[in-house]
Amino acid sequence: MEQFRGLGLSEAMIKTLARKGFQEPTPVQREIIPFLMTTESDVVAQAATGTGKTAAFGIPIIEKLEPNGKQVKALVLVPTRELALQVSGELSSFNTGRKLQILPAYGGQGMGLQLKSLKQGVDMVVGTPGRVLDHLKRGTLCLDNLSFLVLDEADQMLDMGFIEDIETIISYAPAQRRTLLFSATMPRQVIGIAKRFMKNYETVSIARKPEAKRLTEQIYYEVREQDKFEALCRIIDMDPEFYGLVFCRTRIETAEIAEKLTSRGYAADGIHGEIDQYGREKIMRAFRDKNITILAATDVAARGIDIEHLTHVINYTIPQDTDAYTHRIGRTGRAGRKGTAVTLVTPKENRMLDIIRKASGSALRKGSIPKVSEIIAAKRAHIRAEIEQTMTGNDFGEYSVLAAELLTSGDIKTVLAACLQHAFSGKLDASSYGEIRQVKTETASANTRLFVARGRRHGITPRKLAKFISQTTGLKEKLVRDIEIRDDFAFVSIPSAEAARIQKQLRGKRGGRPLISTAKPEQGRRAAG
Repeated sequence: MEQFRGLGLSEAMIKTLARKGFQEPTPVQREIIPFLMTTESDVVAQAATGTGKTAAFGIPIIEKLEPNGKQVKALVLVPTRELALQVSGELSSFNTGRKLQILPAYGGQGMGLQLKSLKQGVDMVVGTPGRVLDHLKRGTLCLDNLSFLVLDEADQMLDMGFIEDIETIISYAPAQRRTLLFSATMPRQVIGIAKRFMKNYETVSIARKPEAKRLTEQIYYEVREQDKFEALCRIIDMDPEFYGLVFCRTRIETAEIAEKLTSRGYAADGIHGEIDQYGREKIMRAFRDKNITILAATDVAARGIDIEHLTHVINYTIPQDTDAYTHRIGRTGRAGRKGTAVTLVTPKENRMLDIIRKASGSALRKGSIPKVSEIIAAKRAHIRAEIEQTMTGNDFGEYSVLAAELLTSGDIKTVLAACLQHAFSGKLDASSYGEIRQVKTETASANTRLFVARGRRHGITPRKLAKFISQTTGLKEKLVRDIEIRDDFAFVSIPSAEAARIQKQLRGKRGGRPLISTAKPEQGRRAAG
């Protein structure tokens, strides 16, 4: 803790960090905390999720803000509601004794609770761009007295088409503020934000630790929401040596999955933020000893879990950013052992899947959920291998005597079948599995890739392009998928049934070329090139 004390933090904060189990600052904390504590400059930091950057910017802000409750003094923008909850929760944990009011504001949650909190007064808002902009336009959020504006995961927010929202939000903020920008990568658009909206900023780059080569197979399965649990059971049963983590989005979902697995006969448990330290240690001890072989967990609760030889990581719910995906799957495929990372994807999660697939390249492939016949065959092979291994023993003692007695009462095949049924009751029962219906969704084969003769140089963004196509043709924005913006052109995927109609409606000319046309293979190669 002396290293934290050397960063200029108060004794109250040092005690808070000690209670939370902090031992020494991470590289990004060593760079950012003293910079924010001793200067008034803006900062652009290249740092990925998992490097401790929330504490790096959160601790100094909490140290510097005076509880007021009447005026929002700090705003943290994040790309997803999951991150809004995660970041606000972590900031609240540093808030011991400070009495700062911290509000997560995100879409998908009713406005009522957020409006009530804002009316009562908050000191800090952690929100997604869309919901923050909603509040600004309603007049329910005022940034006139803002001291700190944090753009967290800036590259991901831009990838998701939030650049216009971010620019509008910044226009509501006073000029006399500090802006802190954090991004895992530094594409041109991120640098553009910094140059246009930040003053006298310092640049800090935190290098990732080199990681050993992973031997992780990455697969995703398309599945209906109501079939997810059945799919999970089939994946588990395909590998008799299954030993893995099942990642869930919320503590409620984590508890439900753990309970359903246990009731179905699996050695499973769940871990989430509401389990006390004693309970957590007990569960983790059972997991390390393999008394539990399946552990359901939230991202927050899984922090610090570092167990060797996990065979699987299952994303029961898709992670909400690429770094979370990387951290999840990085828990298997270690120390020269192969591992498998499986992601279950529902139709409404296809947009996030596209982002993860782009980041993963060719490593993430589509798979087919195991059939019941395949599972039974795998189980039968495992039982046979177990018995053959046992047969290599020399002395079976009383079991040899019992075998001889049983063979006097029936033929060998009947006796052996009865023994197997007694020992492995229910293991080969196909009726224990439910039906999984095929997902009815827009797959790659049902989509047409279109070439758009406009690009980044023309001011095109993913959001602008999707909105333009929707407003011009009536196609729903959510059906305009896999948008890829280049300098002079762009690509989109739309349902094949709509492709001809849309090209006809958007057949305006540009230098003799249609505005939108079917993408040719060589265009795709040039874009990838």
